[in-house]
Amino acid sequence: MNSNSPIVEQLGLNFIEGSTELLHIVRPLWEKLNDLHAEKSPHFAEAFAKAGFLQRKVELENKAITGGLLVILGITKLEECVAYCVCSISKESSMSGACKLGEIDSIFILAPYRRRGIGRKLVQKCMEWFEMNEAEKVIVFVGVGNEEVLEFYKTFELLPLAIRLQQKRFSK
Repeated sequence: MNSNSPIVEQLGLNFIEGSTELLHIVRPLWEKLNDLHAEKSPHFAEAFAKAGFLQRKVELENKAITGGLLVILGITKLEECVAYCVCSISKESSMSGACKLGEIDSIFILAPYRRRGIGRKLVQKCMEWFEMNEAEKVIVFVGVGNEEVLEFYKTFELLPLAIRLQQKRFSK
């Protein structure tokens, strides 16, 4: 997997890494991601439409406190943020014991910049961070309606494990 895609280099993107101090920059793209999920979701569109960034930001800040958080921004030469990825490390407890869990919490790339290697570069940076932080398991949640991303994640050996079902009345 070549994370230094010539297309990414041609775009002249800078990748900035940090933690919670970068979350405010993510907001406009996160809102576009939420709109995309609302558009694609066959069952929970209204839940995505109602979701707010401030609540999500608090959740991510808590992950930073209890484990670790990496925010990666893709910034153009004109200093426009066109892509981001947020990933975290936390502890997962199960009957077989506890382990360090790496999660790709959120990723979005503006439409004109998609299919140019940016997503691959972002996820590769997450995977390197997970390895450096000794994550024992890596997960990502994919919303129903957005299954076209499964092939992309498969290139990182992230495969479907389960389908979670939820009653709509509890989607608040």
